[in-house]
Amino acid sequence: MTTLIAWGNIHTPFPFHDIRADLIPANLLTLSHGNPRMQQRWQCRRLAHFLLWQLLKMAEKPTALLGQISRTESGRPQFPSSELDFNISHSGDWVAVILHSGQNGEKSAVGIDIESPSKVRPYLALLEHFASTEEIHWFQQQTNPTSAFYRIWCLREAVLKSQGVGIAKLSEVTHQPETLQIISAHCPRGQLLFTDELPFYLAFFVNQESSTLPQCFVWSDHALVSQQMPNGVCYEVNSSKK
Repeated sequence: MTTLIAWGNIHTPFPFHDIRADLIPANLLTLSHGNPRMQQRWQCRRLAHFLLWQLLKMAEKPTALLGQISRTESGRPQFPSSELDFNISHSGDWVAVILHSGQNGEKSAVGIDIESPSKVRPYLALLEHFASTEEIHWFQQQTNPTSAFYRIWCLREAVLKSQGVGIAKLSEVTHQPETLQIISAHCPRGQLLFTDELPFYLAFFVNQESSTLPQCFVWSDHALVSQQMPNGVCYEVNSSKK
């Protein structure tokens, strides 16, 4: 059982065309026009594809899987084997990819979310749309409201993305920050970690019960450079499920 996470910035050069041509989707080859925002998102998608290619090699999995990605009914990308799962997130100029390989027929399910805030948002007003009264009370007691908000937001996104569920279901994730528990009918049992010690806020979910930390890497100096997993808050997800 292996979990790998890689992140990078689109302004750090990466040799995208080292990927075999038949493993690159047509929409990632060229972008003939587009405003700066579209250009940024296109570059993020290219970097995500590149990082996934790198992680497949590191996990000793066939890179040909890049050409076998399909989508679920909800539009979530997936590999043909249920033992191998991946998820992607990007925010601003940053991209993160998680890859999890199960064992003995175990079905893998992972979700990842990153947020790189560029401006102050009306955090309390946003929370009132999906957070519980108890959760909002906890938020109001925190000394770092920005980190607290993105903790509440990212953990929801990560567990929902593991099943391809959209943010319309944010209110259907119960977050208990005092006991570090997350409950949702939209994901299996597992663990989630949130950290605010990177250039972006990060939360990732893995449907495993062990506390084994993932191997982390950052794309830098023309290679994936190993990183120590940043300190963070670890949650049990659906711990009452059998």
